[in-house]
Amino acid sequence: MPDCVSMTERAQDASPRDPAARELVAEVMGVRWSVPDGDFAVLDAVSDDGEPVVLVGALGHVREGESVAAGGGWRCHPRHGWQFSVERVRILEPVSDTAVASYLESVKHIGPRGATLLVDRYGAGEVLAAIDRDPEGVLRGVPGIGARRLGAAVQSWRDQRELRELRLFLDTHGVDAASAGRIARHFGAGSIARLQREPYAICELDGIGFATADALARALDTPLNAPDRLAAGVLHALNQAQADGHCHLPRAELLVRASRLLGGEVDVDEAIDALAARGRVVVDDAGRVSEARLHAVEQRLAGHVRRLLDDEPALALRDVKRPARGAFVPSDDQWRGVTQALEHRLSILTGGPGTGKSATMRTLVDLLKAHRKSARLCAPTGKAARRLSELTGVDATTIHRLLEWAPDGGFTRDGANPIDGCDVLIVDEASMLSVHLAEALLAAVGPRTHVLLVGDVDQLAPVGPGRVLEDLLELEGRADGGRVVPATRLTEVFRQAARSLIVRAAHAINAGEVPDGAARADDVRDFFLIAREGPRAIFDEVCELAATRLASHYEFDPAADVQVLAPMHKGPLGIDALNAELRARLNPDGAPIAGTGLRVGDKVMQTRNSYEHDLFNGERGVLLHHDDERDRVLFGGEDGRRVSLPLDALDTLRLAYAATVHKAQGSQARAIVVPVFRGHQIMLTRNLVYTAVTRAQEVCVVVGEPAALALAVGRTDARRRHTRLSELVAVRPRGG
Repeated sequence: MPDCVSMTERAQDASPRDPAARELVAEVMGVRWSVPDGDFAVLDAVSDDGEPVVLVGALGHVREGESVAAGGGWRCHPRHGWQFSVERVRILEPVSDTAVASYLESVKHIGPRGATLLVDRYGAGEVLAAIDRDPEGVLRGVPGIGARRLGAAVQSWRDQRELRELRLFLDTHGVDAASAGRIARHFGAGSIARLQREPYAICELDGIGFATADALARALDTPLNAPDRLAAGVLHALNQAQADGHCHLPRAELLVRASRLLGGEVDVDEAIDALAARGRVVVDDAGRVSEARLHAVEQRLAGHVRRLLDDEPALALRDVKRPARGAFVPSDDQWRGVTQALEHRLSILTGGPGTGKSATMRTLVDLLKAHRKSARLCAPTGKAARRLSELTGVDATTIHRLLEWAPDGGFTRDGANPIDGCDVLIVDEASMLSVHLAEALLAAVGPRTHVLLVGDVDQLAPVGPGRVLEDLLELEGRADGGRVVPATRLTEVFRQAARSLIVRAAHAINAGEVPDGAARADDVRDFFLIAREGPRAIFDEVCELAATRLASHYEFDPAADVQVLAPMHKGPLGIDALNAELRARLNPDGAPIAGTGLRVGDKVMQTRNSYEHDLFNGERGVLLHHDDERDRVLFGGEDGRRVSLPLDALDTLRLAYAATVHKAQGSQARAIVVPVFRGHQIMLTRNLVYTAVTRAQEVCVVVGEPAALALAVGRTDARRRHTRLSELVAVRPRGG
């Protein structure tokens, strides 16, 4: 066994007593670090033979004071010393005075003083049972828990007790305990009884897949060919396909995917037919299988598009004249984009960077103002909406806020209550529209509103099923008698924009060429290539640029103005590793927010739509303040909003010093840093690098291996999404 010098506080300079051990029992003394999504964590612990240990792995659900039985193995990290890498973990009841006191401190309002008092009064071996027997009576005697706080303290205890029982139930039946928190929060009281009856119900939870549910069901002796199991496998295969962007799967492909999940000799064909008979899936005449709700969404979206294309224009503007002088004189193509928006109830404007999409939108808005007509502008993300406001001089909002989400569920704007005050609705970054969001938006378009979709179809496909903008562009200029979508493609890069190396690099990448970064005398040097080989050299260069050098040279705020974009979460150049290092540099002294892995001052991103708190997927901000007494955190958004969040709402926030390129769609930053590494080969495509580079407003730096960059720009995203929108829109009814 090699020597290993640890950088931890205990300065471990020798191997563990048994470096070959695959199991250990330990009490958790503290959480050194955890990823905010509740997955990876580093814990300080003491083994049952008194040896200090560092546990690493999927331990985000483990709290200080808990005892664990862990399986895995010892490893010697070159920087951090000996660590026990945990592959599986089981939560045990805390046993020592210290562990029990730490556990009790996690109950609301007990605190360190109350925990110590309870352990002294009842003993470490009896206090938990005593509280279970009479939580009101025991907790009423804790200093600081009066009548006002007693109810919250008792509820907190019961919640934790149920979570402990659920963890034990799941562990006993072979399910990873890391899933217990999400399962308990979702199902609430009676979770165990529900899961015994319907083990596959947990498939409906984000991040908990069929394999986890199947492990539980099999432990409960569910047969391989049980109808519920087969149905769950088919539906999970369709859900996975949706996550890949598909709106349906050909039956043969679904059979392969579902059979791979279910294994054994099972009749997947029969399960599909049974689900179709129950209305859970739809099988069309071509043998394409859709989840029923998504099928309905795609059908409704096609209906909205057909209505807009078939309707006569509602705008009647007199003496519309093309600007011939002034700050901006539109080209022929740009003016065509304006006139199509006036002459058709639905039209598209598309083009790459520097081709004048924003100037064309501004010309349309100014023209409408001059004729006393109204325009409303929106975009999928808050950052894109703010940028749209700056470029056009008109207030813009996110699509979600335009549609006015109601606390009781659903958008308040729809066909019965359409978007008001709007002669023309301009939707920027339309390449990000999934079928769900596009359907909700077009459903709320009133009978006299024109819609202009604006976007760059060469960017990454939307996160979510469908490819709405690309599907509609397929209907441009049809000659077969079907419906035609009026579209304007801007291709000319204007002289001022062509001076930008970012613009030139983006167009080179889109053409499948590696940008050279060479500048002419009058060029704007805003794009740089820095060659580095190997993950460590790339990692160090990226972090130095993001945390220090760009901020110093351009007088940027490194947290607010600089954004690192990478393809993947895991690995030596993944989002998780970059965020850990950048936070250590940019927010080293932020006060920890207990139980979350986040700190006050952290740059964060919302990862799912949270309608309850008016935060939407992709929104960024900073955690400004933690009110420990009220258990609330103040979130400061990039759009200037301040939102007070309860601690349980932080589950959907991630560190955002680094983010995936997909999460950056529709957003921009003053400076973008992009690592390019052969280890990310599975994700490296032309669309991804193009999207990353075009997120930069003032400077973009690509750092990495030239061979990896060449690989990326030579590969388009070959994965064709299974959608039917263009087909559903194109066909006219007989006699139409």
